[in-house]
Amino acid sequence: MPTFRYIAVDARGATHTGTMTEETSRLVAERLREQQRFPAKIVALPSSSRKIATNEVAARPGRWTRGVSGRDLTLFSRQLSNLVKGGLPLLRSFNALIDHTENLRLQQVLIDVRDNIHSGSSLWEAMAKHGRTFPAFYVNMIRAGEASGELPAILQWLADLLETDQQKRTQIRSALAYPKLLLGVGAAAVFFLVTFLIPRFVSLFEELGQSLPLATVAVLTVSGFLGRWWWLLLLALTTFWGAGRLWTSTQRGRLAWDSFRLRIPVFSRLTMKIAVARFARILSILLRGGVPILTALDVVRDVIGNERLAQDVDAARVRVREGASLAEHFRDSGLFPKLLTNMIAVGEESAELESALMTVAETYDVEVDSSVKALISVLEPTIIIFLAIVFGFIIVSMLLPVFQMNLLPTQ
Repeated sequence: MPTFRYIAVDARGATHTGTMTEETSRLVAERLREQQRFPAKIVALPSSSRKIATNEVAARPGRWTRGVSGRDLTLFSRQLSNLVKGGLPLLRSFNALIDHTENLRLQQVLIDVRDNIHSGSSLWEAMAKHGRTFPAFYVNMIRAGEASGELPAILQWLADLLETDQQKRTQIRSALAYPKLLLGVGAAAVFFLVTFLIPRFVSLFEELGQSLPLATVAVLTVSGFLGRWWWLLLLALTTFWGAGRLWTSTQRGRLAWDSFRLRIPVFSRLTMKIAVARFARILSILLRGGVPILTALDVVRDVIGNERLAQDVDAARVRVREGASLAEHFRDSGLFPKLLTNMIAVGEESAELESALMTVAETYDVEVDSSVKALISVLEPTIIIFLAIVFGFIIVSMLLPVFQMNLLPTQ
């Protein structure tokens, strides 16, 4: 599809220049008029210039850094759904989205998807080439939507799913922001106290010439170590963090870590609820979109967010392929909550599995909200009490020698 460079004037007399991809210059002029701009000049670019115009985004320094976020993908899904639902052809819908997309990386992806569609590929095939932008469940839903002729509805479901997921992530991050800040400021204050203020007491204690309490000796020892070897501690922590990230990037390490996450007191329940809500919602939408259950289980295992649970979904897929029901496997494995197992059993018996799964997702969404609030209500005072104990221990250990000195004349 050719690319045209245009010069247009709006109602205020302001001049606008840019590039637009359309089949003919007449269509470019029509699109400009739809934007309340009046074309003054439209020139077709040669193929070499077209490549430059298409890729000029990458040449802008500092503009290639932002990836495609969940918010960008949600907005794209809603806009594409509205355009297709309004009767606009797919190629023209993509052209409109390309012109109005602010995320430059997503813009490049959409250009490539549009070009692949123009070359004869289906939408899902074009999206599948960009796995980092469009997840597997997203591509499979688009494939089901194209096959059933319900693409606008599928896109709307996807937008709702992504928006809900984004809201949950934002909610949890916002709820944990204050405890993280409190812990970070407290840790920084303790480090400053131990490495900069406490060493000034050393000369005072030496002048006293008396034996120091064990608590004071311990604090001075830690202070001396951190003051001299803080860089070694920082290096060790960085190395440990990097090794942990590297280990959890392997399947074995990820399985061990995710299994441990499911056994951490208090946090394990929240982890399970988040995973089950995500599993139930995505599986429900996939099945509602016409994706076969074996394919849906294969897709949802990659987005459940926990390798231990993903392996159980793999085992469920094998059992279902052999003729067992999904509820039967979950009942035998005992890993997933009974609420999910019972609702799946009811859904399979009534042929309303999609609705049953969505009910589970909505139920756990409410429980996640209440669990996060309860966790924060416990976490904040716990951090405050912990920091108070640390500060109190340091202050008392520094004052003990002074108290002893004041008591000497009376002994």
